[in-house]
Amino acid sequence: MLVVCGTTGTMILLSLMLGASAAVRGQIDWQAHPAMHIPWEFYDPGLVDEQPALTHKHTFTQTMYAPYMAASGVRILLAAAMAAERARNPEQARALILEQFEYVEAFVAENPERYALARTPQQARQILETTDKMVVIHSIEGGRLLLTQPDDAQFWADQGVALVTLIHLQDDEFGGAAINPDFIGKLINRAGVKKRRRDQDRGLTGRGEEAMVELDAAGILVDLTHMSPQAVGESLVLMEAHDIPPVVTHGKLSSIHDSERAFTDAQVSHIYRQGGVFNMVLSGLSLQAMDNRVPEPADYCPGTLDGFQWHYDALQSILDANLESITGVADRSLLTEDQKTALATGWASDWNGWVNHSQPRHGPGACVQTLPEDPLEIDTLGLAHPGLLPQHWQRLEEAGVSLDPMLRSAERFLQLWERALDDPQR
Repeated sequence: MLVVCGTTGTMILLSLMLGASAAVRGQIDWQAHPAMHIPWEFYDPGLVDEQPALTHKHTFTQTMYAPYMAASGVRILLAAAMAAERARNPEQARALILEQFEYVEAFVAENPERYALARTPQQARQILETTDKMVVIHSIEGGRLLLTQPDDAQFWADQGVALVTLIHLQDDEFGGAAINPDFIGKLINRAGVKKRRRDQDRGLTGRGEEAMVELDAAGILVDLTHMSPQAVGESLVLMEAHDIPPVVTHGKLSSIHDSERAFTDAQVSHIYRQGGVFNMVLSGLSLQAMDNRVPEPADYCPGTLDGFQWHYDALQSILDANLESITGVADRSLLTEDQKTALATGWASDWNGWVNHSQPRHGPGACVQTLPEDPLEIDTLGLAHPGLLPQHWQRLEEAGVSLDPMLRSAERFLQLWERALDDPQR
């Protein structure tokens, strides 16, 4: 197994010793928005050499500054472009996405010692195995107006897009979007609220079904995040029929956060039985309990990284309860390395995705007034920016969270991307 950390020379030696088939091991951010200032001008430009003091309350505030990214420990970054809520026609939508891609690519080109762009999984593996660079890969959140023709999916694949979140915040030509329970969520998706009130269909449309098959045929992974519950259910049926692995980049569990944005235990187990992967929202504020059926953990502090741990532990329980139906093995200790990787569970930061992140657990106004014996910035600041991610993982590991499934998530992403591109039906 190839551990993607340490010096470049060490990694090259390991790569030569272990061969090209060695498994990648490292953290992957399944969705972040480094160029959000392009569709939404109120953001400051991302990926610049600034290091301002930030707080966990950074909705509509730039957090993806280059020094913070360099300190994040992330090895694969799915850089998600967005146009769904801003564009008014297909031409504008395509132009907005391409401008975001160009911005990210220019940053990578200007910083070749630290970052590299990969347009194929083979390129990504080569970079990870022979350098210590962060691999940046294009993705798109929200397919609205971007897939109007059957050959549009191949166009995006040719740009190096690995993943598309088909539906975003509004019901659209592809189907129903999950309505966020807050006022803003209902305001953004007024059409969906109206349909829900009238008990109208909010599943996949015919065009939505076609687009999912077209994306898979082009070698692009399809993300079910943000779909309405009906659309998720119909997507899982469609994907099983077409042997498409389901992907969720930033999901929640309905057993803790019972809203339209959440997935049931049955849906999660179905995703893994179908060869897919379920990744979680990173922010503890976004994961706060809502009509939870899983008992609240002892000493749980709402809105902090405790929320991520609660979801993570619940997700592992779902996988344990369905282990034999997913893997054919009833005991985790008997799983092969490949089977363990097939059970990988990751996360998405959604930096600049209009969300705050985990609030501090310690200090004035927090759950715990006193500081730990060896305080870290994250204890009193919360998850204020990407550079604090190593501290986030440190505190979770100290609390008993095994990082192994998350460190396998990068390899699982590459496997699924390879599978999509190598599908003999393409």
